[in-house]
Parts: sequence; structure tokens; C-alpha cells
Amino acid sequence: MIVMQLGNVKKSFGTDMIFENINLEIKKGETVGIVGKNGAGKTTLMKMLAGELGLDEGQITTPKGISIGYLTQQMTLESSQTVRDEMMRPFSHLLRIQEEMQKVTTWLAEHDYDDPAYSEQVERYDTLQNSFESQGGYTIDAQIKTVITGLNFTKGDLDRNVDAFSGGQKTRLALGQMLLSKPDLLLLDEPTNHLDMDTVAWLEQYLNSFTGAIAIISHDRYFLDRTVDKIFEVEMNRGTLYHSNYTKYVKEKEKNYSLRMKAYEHQQKEIKQLETFVEKNIARASTSNMAKSRRKKLEQMDRMDTPQIDRKSARFSFDIKRESGNDVLRINSLDIGYEETLNSGINLNVDKRDRLAIIGPNGIGKSTLVKTIAKKLPRHAGEIIYGTNVSIGYYDQKQAEFTSNRNVLEELWHEYPNMNESDVRKVLGRFLFTQDEVMKSVNDLSGGEKARIQLAKLMLEKNNLLILDEPTNHLDIDSKEVLEEALQNFPGTILFVSHDRYFIDRIATKIVEMDLQHLQTYNGDYSYYRHKKEEQASLAIQVEKQEDKGPNGTDYEQQKQKRNEMQKLKRSTSRMEERIQALEEEIAATEQRLAEPEVYEDYEKASEYNEQLNVQKAQLDELMSEWAALEEQLEEI
Repeated sequence: MIVMQLGNVKKSFGTDMIFENINLEIKKGETVGIVGKNGAGKTTLMKMLAGELGLDEGQITTPKGISIGYLTQQMTLESSQTVRDEMMRPFSHLLRIQEEMQKVTTWLAEHDYDDPAYSEQVERYDTLQNSFESQGGYTIDAQIKTVITGLNFTKGDLDRNVDAFSGGQKTRLALGQMLLSKPDLLLLDEPTNHLDMDTVAWLEQYLNSFTGAIAIISHDRYFLDRTVDKIFEVEMNRGTLYHSNYTKYVKEKEKNYSLRMKAYEHQQKEIKQLETFVEKNIARASTSNMAKSRRKKLEQMDRMDTPQIDRKSARFSFDIKRESGNDVLRINSLDIGYEETLNSGINLNVDKRDRLAIIGPNGIGKSTLVKTIAKKLPRHAGEIIYGTNVSIGYYDQKQAEFTSNRNVLEELWHEYPNMNESDVRKVLGRFLFTQDEVMKSVNDLSGGEKARIQLAKLMLEKNNLLILDEPTNHLDIDSKEVLEEALQNFPGTILFVSHDRYFIDRIATKIVEMDLQHLQTYNGDYSYYRHKKEEQASLAIQVEKQEDKGPNGTDYEQQKQKRNEMQKLKRSTSRMEERIQALEEEIAATEQRLAEPEVYEDYEKASEYNEQLNVQKAQLDELMSEWAALEEQLEEI
């Protein structure tokens, strides 16, 4: 069933064309991801789908009775009522049925069986009850608790007034209320803003089980990959539909462009040959008819337009002035916070060329930790030992919200007054500020444009340790990909906080999971981290199942023995993993030494390190075999 159809839709603002000839069908049960660069018209299109903005030409049609829910980026739930009261609003029709059921129940209690209307009221109650049950009336409380806890609220929050929550929390409450309303078409503009990674993962599962249709604008590529069936790209005033998730769409787009370009070039070659033949042979009597035939073919030919693709992207890289030592940071028993201590006893080592991602729930202290390391906040206790020649470049999402009375050119020139104007313009050009755009007032720029200015400043600093707090916020997908490439090629060390799982997966070589008790390090990218977490969860379920089998004689003793064996194996496995991790770090250090000029240019030193590396790798293979054997024993138990 089609819940919404767009036919030849056109929209412009004054002389600025936003898009034209937009055609799209959204069907029940499917999820469409709307993507495009900042300013391409994604939010404009979403407002038109929601009926909040008119169109210049074409039509948008929906079947009669279709309900639409629209969550904007700025939407918050404003209310003096409790969270429970607001979450009950989507069920108002069921509450009215419940009231009618109560009235009938009261009437039946007050009248006898021989009342002429008694049987009629019983039938009415049955009808009301069947309707109430079929629409989920008896699960209202369970539905509310599922959504509220999934969006990282507690059951106790249900009885708090909405106006007691922060802006970001009110946005989550608005999302929760909309999810509970279960419209036929759900329109979501950047729904993962203000959500931590666990909450985004829950939202993915919820949307995947949603029975209606969904259209999503998002810059979260990992989220798009796990939720959407189709990608609708808005680019260069046009819309193109791809029947795939985000990752496949990127490949398909490039493939389609390549095929269109080949077809265009082939046609241009054919046209040139025909034109040449006509020009040379039209005047010759013997070949005139053939030339006329080819000229007619040229006139009737459906000529292809030059294939176009928007390749206008920032292009920049990060370099360093000088190398740091191998030990970049050594953090011991660190306490962090603002007025009060938020997190304590933090221990962490960061080595040269690490790409270390710090993840964890909102409010746990991730930003506070990196601000403290970057010397933006004083530490409460403990120590941070900075390595030799370590220079820090710091960037956080708030820097993209700065104000300035300068224009773009003046803003960068003010930071680097010794540069000449042409060089400043060249740098800004690499960040998509060209010609007259450098004269724009900073205060008139979008968050993404301000973010590019701050990244330009960071690039010019040439520090060897980059500390980044949510660097992809405010950036569109193309800008994120350029930033990823720049960071992948960066010769220094990176310590960053991010909720962008796609970004983490491409950049991180280590994942540090943060909670109030400790930091847990995983030596790998985000995919490896997820794999290990799933393993741990699976093991915990197995242990829980074993423990749930209560004492029953001999079986109890056997279960007790199994638990003891499992605990021993788990301790052995944990120690083995620690040894593997330590050995992997030693191998990385040896490989790092081999890559240094003073080593690889010295044959004897290089041979010595190669021999050391071979021994370490042999030891690692042996440890991995032992670890695999322990894992098999655990699975058998």
C-alpha cells in the first residue's frame, strides 16, 4: 500500500531552485533514508511531506485517513504535565473506550438481569472490550515503559513534570510520544541527535519492528545502514532513488555515474563520426544520399545530457611540526569533574599513533575527561604525564557554535596574521569557502560552515596529538568522509569522543569503554568491540541459565562443579586475553621501530628487530591457540 506519492514536485525560494521533477513513492512497511549535502533541500522536502510547506508545481498525495507524525530537529516536548500524562496522550482513543467500559460496568452493577436493556449492555461491553484489547489497550503501560526506558529514562521519570527536564531530554520525550502514537507515516529529521550509542541501538530495533512507513533524514551512516530499505538522494536539484542501504548506495551511485559517462562518451563519439561523414560527403553526388541519411539520424537522435555528479567537497589534511615520543600520555588515578568529582581512579595509556575512541553513555564524563587531558579543565586528583614533544590540538562540537563579528577571511587571518591574504584564501578554498564566500559574516554561517572554519584552524596548528570531542557533529556526510580520510592519513596520535559508529569504525584502532567504575580497553575497531560485547553478553546468559537451575541433589553438585570450572576458565581466559593484548602492543611497538628511518636504514638493527618480531609473532600464535582452546572448553560447559 502506498502511503504517500510525490509527482513532479518542484520547489524554489525566489530565484533559488531547490529541486524539481521529484518523484517518490513511500509504501507501508518500508523505511526511506533521505540524504544529501547540507543545503541540498532535505529538510525542505521533509516539511513538504509533513504538509508544513507548500510546493510550486506537482503534487503530493496520500490516501484518505493516513496519519503522519513529524519530528523536527528542534522539536521538544513542552508541558507542565507529568511524563506519564504526556505519554498517555497517543492512547486517548483507547482511554475513551476504557471510560465507556467503566460506565457500562457501573450500569450493570446497578441493574438486574431481568432489566430489558441488560443483554444489550452486556453486548456493548463485549464489543468495547474486544476493541480495547485488539488495539493494545491492556498493554498501554508496558508500551510506555518500553519506550521510556529505551530512550534512557527511568520508570521514576514517569511521575516527574516534563518542564523539569533539559532541552535534549525534552527532544527525546517528543520522540517517545511520537513513537507511541504509531502514525501510518513517521517523518524523522535527525532523530539520533541527543541520543547516546545504546539509545540509538534501541531506536534501530524499534524502527525495524515498526509496521508503518518511515522517512528519515540522518547523517548517521551506521544508523542508516541498519534501518533503511531505500536511499533517496537529493543532489543538484534532483532526486534519485536507490534500493539499498547507505553503504551499498555509495557504491551504486559511483557505478551508475560511471556507466552513464561511458554511454555519454560513446554517443558523443558516434555523433562526431556522423557529423564528420555528413560534412565530407553531403556535397558529393555519389555519397550525398548516405550523408543525408546520417544527417537525418543525427536530427532524430535523443541526445544525452552530460552526466553530472556533485563532487564539490572539502579537501584537507592534518600534518605535524615534529614527532612526539612513543609514550604520548600516561594517566594514573585521575579524578575529573567540574565543581564536584564526576569520575575517579582513571588509568589510561596512549601510545604514539594510537587512534583511541572513548565511548560510553551520556553524562558518564567522556567530554570532561578529554577536556581535562587537553588542559581545558583542571584535574581533581591523580596525574597526567605528557610525553616528549607532545603538542595538543583540541576540537569540540561547541566550537562550531561560536560567534564572531568578523567575516570568514578575517576570522582565519586574525589567528594567523603572518600569512598573506592569498595563502589564507587558498586554505579557506580547501574548506569550500571560495571567492565571495570568504566575505560572509561568521554569525550568518551554519553550524557545518563554522565547523569547517575551526577544522581549518586546527589543520594550521600542526599538532601531533589531536583531541576531538564529537568532531562529526554539524558535518554533512561528504564532510565526514573527507575528515575521515584526513585523520586516517594523519601521522600523529588521535584521542576522540564520538557517538558516530561509522566514524569510529573507520578511525579507531582502540576502543575505550567508560563507566563510573573503570575504563575497559578493546584493541580493535568498533566492529571488533561489538563482537566482543556480544560474546560477553552470550557468556553472561549461559552463566545465568546455569545459575537458574536451583539445587536438586546430585544435579546441584554437578551444576556447582560446572560453575566453578566455568569461573576458573573465565579467569584463565581473561588472563590469557591480557597477555595477548600486552603482546600485541609489544608487536605494534616493534613494528613501529622497524618503520623508523634510523632502524630500517641500518641493516643490523633491522635484522635484530625482525628477529624479535618473528619471536613475538610466534608467541602470539601460541597464545591464540591456547586462548581458542579455552574458549572451546567454555562453550562445551
